[in-house]
Amino acid sequence: MLKREGKHSVLRSTAGLALAGIVAKVVGALYRVPLTNVLGAEGIGLYQTFFPVYALFLTITGAAIPTVVGRYVAYADALGADIPYTRAAVKRITFILAAAGLLFTALLAYPVAALQARPQAWKGYLVVAPAVFAVTLAAYFKGYFIGKGRMTANALSQTAEQAVKLAVGLTAAYLLSKRGVAAAVYGALLAVTVSEFSGLAFMVIAYRRDLGKEKILRVRVDKRIYYDIVKTMIPIVAAALVLPVSNFLDSFIIVRLLTYGGDSLAQATASYGIYSGAVGTVINLPVVIAVSLAIAVIPKVSSGVARGEYVRVNEATGLTLGASLAISVPCFFALLIFSQDVIGLLYPGFSAQELARASDILRFQAINVVAASCVQLLCGILQALGSGRSAAVYLALSVALKTALQVLLLPRIGIVAAPLSQFAMYALAAALALVRYVELVGKNSQLVKTASKITLGGVIMSVCIQTVALTLDNRYVRLTVGAVVGAAVYFLLLWATKAFGKEGIRAAFMRGSKGDNND
Repeated sequence: MLKREGKHSVLRSTAGLALAGIVAKVVGALYRVPLTNVLGAEGIGLYQTFFPVYALFLTITGAAIPTVVGRYVAYADALGADIPYTRAAVKRITFILAAAGLLFTALLAYPVAALQARPQAWKGYLVVAPAVFAVTLAAYFKGYFIGKGRMTANALSQTAEQAVKLAVGLTAAYLLSKRGVAAAVYGALLAVTVSEFSGLAFMVIAYRRDLGKEKILRVRVDKRIYYDIVKTMIPIVAAALVLPVSNFLDSFIIVRLLTYGGDSLAQATASYGIYSGAVGTVINLPVVIAVSLAIAVIPKVSSGVARGEYVRVNEATGLTLGASLAISVPCFFALLIFSQDVIGLLYPGFSAQELARASDILRFQAINVVAASCVQLLCGILQALGSGRSAAVYLALSVALKTALQVLLLPRIGIVAAPLSQFAMYALAAALALVRYVELVGKNSQLVKTASKITLGGVIMSVCIQTVALTLDNRYVRLTVGAVVGAAVYFLLLWATKAFGKEGIRAAFMRGSKGDNND
């Protein structure tokens, strides 16, 4: 039986989930990097065209479920109540959404592939359609553990999924590569489905062990409960849909706009693959920590709102935002300075032209490590505060700006317009979300001080690693020395400036009032 985590602080739960997220993403990167080398730039471009559509269906069917379940469970625990009817209703809604996602992904396979100018690739959507079913069902169980503040099962499930994907994906892609690029891509997509079903099996076992012999709920649920749940889910899904819709549009317009600007279809597909696959994998490594922080802070915020403890909500969310900046800021400077070295190390199969193109994209894309982390975290906090509709509106406005800039710039300056447009989107969304956050929980002077110290530390660190980059010739030595020197200087500066005070951490995440049983 899984060991219960009891009264752990949210800081510990957050750290555990973030660490597991890092491990899962590292395993994912270990998968994407050699996969890119097996498939090539054009092959990874084809592989990436499936994921915006896949992610869109996943968002529609399952994005709101962990948040809704986690919120209900945390709220009920805070009030010492049980929610059997709500749990039964959410389970039924989850199964309906999972079945619908499987059906519509399969039915829309050919039309979507035709719209993407690759009608012959429709079989790939049939391969990943069952994964939509598995991920949606698993979302309910993940939401349960989020609400309980026990992240161990979710963390282990993420790691297991990525490990299965690594083993199955690389094996299938390599064996099928002899039959052509399309066959190798289908093999890699098969790994997605297999890994998601393995994750679902793990979550079901963990859930049953945690609850013991729970009676299957065969209750007649009042229609008002279904209405309340759906009403809660709609703004969360709307907010979560915006970025997948943006990526969905990218899969259609980026390649077309690049060809309009003069690139061949193969060149445009390769550029899109480098941007969304090769460089996107590098960027997503630090961003995943912010996603983990956003998920882990939901029970704390929900419990605080239930008790009316908005001061502690402000402290908890402020410290979480500071932690996100502390990780994303140095990553931005490091990727900016060592972009060519990082790409050359990870993708030795790239040609000189592809290496140069990927390095340029990464330089422009590096700032989005900070921007994306802030947006993901702020939107997660707004949803936990019951302001998901505002988050959806802000993201929609930002995507409209991004799309307009892409249409204007991609035919003129090429693929580097994609990360520039993406930064404009994130910057606008973060600014609007931050204003709304201050309206809801008030100003946080400590967060401003922390952000200033983190930025100063990042700037000083960048000067040090730039010196290393200019001094050493060997790529491997340069990266190793740069990482050691940069980390030492950066964390020494955070410690010297007391960027995170002990009192602030204790007040935000440790045991507070005697009645606080959810810490």
